[in-house]
This record gives sequence, C-alpha cells and structure tokens, in this order.
Amino acid sequence: MRIAFFVSNYPVVSETFINRQIAGMISRGHEVEVIAGEYDRAAADPLNGRAKISQVRPAGGGPRKLAAIGALLARTLWSPTARRQLAAALAAARNGYGGPLVDIASTGGRHLGRYDAVVAHFGPAGVRAMYLREAGVFEGPIATVFHGFEMSERAVVDRYLTHYRRLFAKTELMLPISRLWRDRLIGWGAPPERVAVQRMGVDLDPTEPVTTDPPQRPLRILSVARLVEKKGLAHAVAGVARAAASVDYAIIGSGPLESALRVDASTSPHPIRFLGARPHADVFAELARADVFLLPSIVAENGDMEGVPVSLMEAMARGVIVLATRHSGIPELIEDGVTGLLVDEKDADGIARALDRIAGGGVDIDSMRRAALVKVEREFNNATLDAALETLLQGLRPLA
Repeated sequence: MRIAFFVSNYPVVSETFINRQIAGMISRGHEVEVIAGEYDRAAADPLNGRAKISQVRPAGGGPRKLAAIGALLARTLWSPTARRQLAAALAAARNGYGGPLVDIASTGGRHLGRYDAVVAHFGPAGVRAMYLREAGVFEGPIATVFHGFEMSERAVVDRYLTHYRRLFAKTELMLPISRLWRDRLIGWGAPPERVAVQRMGVDLDPTEPVTTDPPQRPLRILSVARLVEKKGLAHAVAGVARAAASVDYAIIGSGPLESALRVDASTSPHPIRFLGARPHADVFAELARADVFLLPSIVAENGDMEGVPVSLMEAMARGVIVLATRHSGIPELIEDGVTGLLVDEKDADGIARALDRIAGGGVDIDSMRRAALVKVEREFNNATLDAALETLLQGLRPLA
C-alpha cells in the first residue's frame, strides 16, 4: 500500500508513538510518506530518511502566507482547480476555521499524490486533511486517530466540534485510542460502523530485562512526564511526602510546573529528585532501577485529559509496579489490584497508602508483574497493533 501520515507538525519530540507507528508500517513493506503541515528542517528526522516528507505550509511566516493566498485568488480567474480549492477553503471558513485557506493556498496548486490510505494523527489534523482532500490536494481515504486533548480540552472541542462532525460525515474511518474516546465520538455523531479502537502500544523485546527483584528499601519510585497539570504530579509529590514507609522519588521531565513542584517537594521528609528531561535510553535505565512507576493523572482545569499513557505500558512491560488514577482510558490498561494499583484523582492520601502497601508486603508483587506483562502483550503490543492497523487500512474504500 501507499500510505501517507498527515501531522500538523513534524517532527515533534514528544510524539514518539506516531513515529513508531509510521516505522511499523514501513517495516511491514508499505510505501510511506509523511505530509506535515509545518516541517522543522533543522530537527533530526526520527525516521532517518526512510519516508518521503512533504510540507504543506512553507517557512517564511505571514508575508509568504499572504502571498500564497493572493496567488490562489488570482488563479481562480482562469483555473477550475483553483476555484475548487477556494470553495473548500470557504467551506471551512463558513464554519469559523480559516486555517485551511492557508493550507490550500500554500500548496500552490500542487497535487501531493494518490494514496491507498491517509492516516491523520489528532482530530485537528484530520480536519485539515479533510479540507485538503476536498480541495483536490491529494486523493485517498482518510483515517483519523483521536488521542486525548483534542477530545477533552474545552477550547479545542469548542473550536473543532463542528468540523469533527463534517469529518464524521465525509471521511472513512475514526480511530480513537480508547473505548472511552470511541463512545465520545459516537455520542458526537460519528457513525459507529466507521469507528474502531486503535491502541497506541509499546515494542516488546524478549531480550529486554524484566524486573523480578523484590521491592527495595527505600522503595524506589519513578515518574516520567511533562510537568503539566494533567499529569497530577503535585498530588504525587504530596503522596510521597505523606508515605509512612521509607521511599525515594525521582521525576524525569520538564515543564511549566517545575518551580512549583520543587517548592512542594522541599518540605518532604523523603528524597524527591528532579532529573530534568532525559533521552529514552536514560528513562529505561531509571525504569530498571525502579520499584514503582507513579502517574496520578487528573482532569486539568481546561478539561485536558490523557488517552492511555504509553509510559505506563513501558513500565508494565519491564516488571515495574504501576500506580495511577481512575482517569480517562487508564482503567482500560490497569485493573486495580491485578495489573497495577489505581487511586482516585487528586487523592494524595490514597497514593501514600498504596506506596505503604507495596513497601509493607501488602501487594502480591510477582502475580501483579505477570498479569501486567500479559495485559501489555495481549492488547498493547506494537507488533499486534501494526497488523491490526494494516488490516483496517487495507479495507478502506472511499465513501460513495
């Protein structure tokens, strides 16, 4: 198959799951192209040149965009193609979205190609892809992957819901990453027969070491996350501070809440270390030393929510006990007391009690590790997920 992946920006350091999925389709023998709304040519290509990259919007900012729009308007005087492109842009504008005009004009009348499938990651990217296809910029059925923020953050939903409903009517497949998001899409009007859950997952390497040692003293706790509200790390810090057991807590990541979290951590009776942003290899090294992976996600004030965090899957696959919250799609991965431990959102006391249970022998660690690994192998294994996505894409046909 000839597959295009449409993304708003490329590359994005935090979107390793998208790069991994693209690489999975390449490894299965498909001809793959990345279509990027905007392309950072100065950044390292995570695919190392294995996929062609096409750029929709040129670098150069406002003046170049205005010039592109002017050129499109001029072409409508003699070109039926340009008139079709302008009609697609105006359809978006009538629904309050001017971005497709810049996208369509920026292509300068180019035809990017004909594809067997176009996979757009995140709802807004799916919307952009839809309008570009309506303008004749490319051809092929569109499948949009819905992850999380674009279905929960109120400002994003308010801006795009009308366009999502057009997407439901005019494109071929919606791929939410959880059952929770599937139900939300259907509630918004997506046809159930064109909605399929497509998980994000992890690579399982049988040569990777899996932790089998008993918990250490002090209990070693690790969080890996952007330091933003929805990750719930303020409650993690408070929970660690309230634990009666001897614990040691390390946080990998950076973000706008770092200063506030450091202030909160300064009064903890237990060590809380901020390790900053680290490469993936360092993260895995820290996982190998950890007893507990802590990610107490919450609904942010603006409504932003998680999907199903890949970091939890990575910890489970390496034998690290996971402690998380009953939030978004997380209970679809973690069954409380079986594959990990769950507490309610913002429950620092619950976090402290769970840590004390683990440290005090109140959890069957060996059984939980085995169940967690089986869960990831069966439902969140990238090899299986790649095959499932391939099957879905092979079955795509343009809507009549």
